[in-house]
Amino acid sequence: MLELSQLFKDVKQLPVLPILLLELMESFGDEDARVEDIAKKIGMDQSISAKVIRMANSVAYRRGKEVESISQAVIRLGFNQVRSIVVAATLSNVFPDTPSFDKDKFWQDTFATASIAKALAKHTNVNEETAFTCAMMHNIGELLLQILKPDECSLVAMAIETGEPRLSAQREVFGFDYSQVGAELAKHWDFSTIFCDAIEQQLDPLSYENPSQAAVLIRLSVFASFAWNANLPPEMIVNRFPAALIEHVNLHKEGLVEEFEGMIEAGKELGKLMSA
Repeated sequence: MLELSQLFKDVKQLPVLPILLLELMESFGDEDARVEDIAKKIGMDQSISAKVIRMANSVAYRRGKEVESISQAVIRLGFNQVRSIVVAATLSNVFPDTPSFDKDKFWQDTFATASIAKALAKHTNVNEETAFTCAMMHNIGELLLQILKPDECSLVAMAIETGEPRLSAQREVFGFDYSQVGAELAKHWDFSTIFCDAIEQQLDPLSYENPSQAAVLIRLSVFASFAWNANLPPEMIVNRFPAALIEHVNLHKEGLVEEFEGMIEAGKELGKLMSA
């Protein structure tokens, strides 16, 4: 078994974040961040700009004629939403492909979870774009394990195929799990405590002295996504949300059942746009 610190010794193999992504992550806590400056930087990356413009012109956001620039996308979507989309698009490009791992499916599932978290946040006092971004990163530890330890990940996959839960399989093979790896990676990247705490606490947020509200929304969103993929109806899913988690974020469930399918479709559409 590895010590978690050993996994991070060879930093040369760790993904390097683009400066744009680092600046966007820092801007979540900067009330003085200039929208114009950040929009200009986004516009310098043709690949990311294309995805943002494609999103602004998607069925979910189309209003009037098509937008053709980042500045127009910011007007249509709002800066916070554009920032979240850019973070999602950039983060999904940071990690290299690995032959034995379906990265497209991974990101599609992640976008679904993030879209649910954002929709749930609207029923709480949690900032919806922060919830979306935290949920986008909740599983980055899994990606890092796939890059650094593909053989061990194959053993984990074999254990999962025999019915063993992912968490227990990872802890048996590695001595730790993806949430611990993800939190350590977020700290390595100098992300703010909002994101580090959300990733670290996601499996059992209420066991911490100061539970992260974003971690609670991640927990609920993962539960909802898993239940939806198991073909449970929205009403049953919402009714089975753990009461303690609902209470902690003061989640108002009114209207959630009616919105549920829309959450899933939004995630699927975003996943397709980002992988295009």
